[in-house]
Amino acid sequence: MHPLGRAFRQTIHTFGSQRKLWLPFLVTAFVEVLGILVLWLAPHPPFSKLLAPPVRYFFTDRVLHYPWHLWFLYYAMKHTHIAVSIGLGAFMSGIACAMVRQTHEGVPLSVRGALVSRQVKYGRVLLVWLITWGLAEGLVTGLVRFAPKAAWVFWAAIGLTILLQLLLVNAIPASVFERSPWWKALFQSVREAARYPISTFVVVAIPSAAMIAFAFFVSPVRVSEWMLKTAPEIVVPLVALRLFVWTLTDALMTITVAHLWWLHRQPQLASASVGATATARARALPSTAMEKNHAVA
Repeated sequence: MHPLGRAFRQTIHTFGSQRKLWLPFLVTAFVEVLGILVLWLAPHPPFSKLLAPPVRYFFTDRVLHYPWHLWFLYYAMKHTHIAVSIGLGAFMSGIACAMVRQTHEGVPLSVRGALVSRQVKYGRVLLVWLITWGLAEGLVTGLVRFAPKAAWVFWAAIGLTILLQLLLVNAIPASVFERSPWWKALFQSVREAARYPISTFVVVAIPSAAMIAFAFFVSPVRVSEWMLKTAPEIVVPLVALRLFVWTLTDALMTITVAHLWWLHRQPQLASASVGATATARARALPSTAMEKNHAVA
């Protein structure tokens, strides 16, 4: 079977039976829930004394009052998502990659084992994540600010974002599996995409398309319209749905890319294993022959 098909099959198998691989993503999602909870508490005393001033400064006083405070939860969770990704999410993605390595090496799945192995360097994976996010954010911001107001700009931004994701999606796996410094991990990611462009594109395009479609159809503007037509509390299930989509697509992309990295190298690993076995047998032959001659004598 083609490595791409095997990678997807192993990822689906992971979701069903190797449930420990969910832990890094569930921990990140739980911390994001805590961040959203902090936003929820901002207008309510006694928390408002500490939390309301910064919210008021950055987002105006309007978002501290019902019903716009509910809409603010949906709008501002993108900021909590970035903060949690910087503080924890990038590192947890690296831990997930280390756990994928455990499955390919026949080692029992263990978050503790991934942590103890020290394959994941916090500063390294964080820097890789920040560079990737910064390039994507700068690209989209530059297009929105300086490009003409036309439909093609929107699609160009999406296409360039996916292209950038394709080129750099292997950077964290490279930093974990090869223990490469951040600059080398970025170079290895670009080289990996150039060597396997189709499989890398498919792995990136499917979850990216899901996130883009969700962002388009459930945008903050549409959420505000739905609030006025139905009830403000509709925001609560939409916040939960948005977090679910983010968590699922992040897990799908991270785990599939990590599997694909190993499957692309499986022939080399298998050849090395065969070579090592042959060498061991060759070394054992003389002693075996001597034992037989001794027995005959």
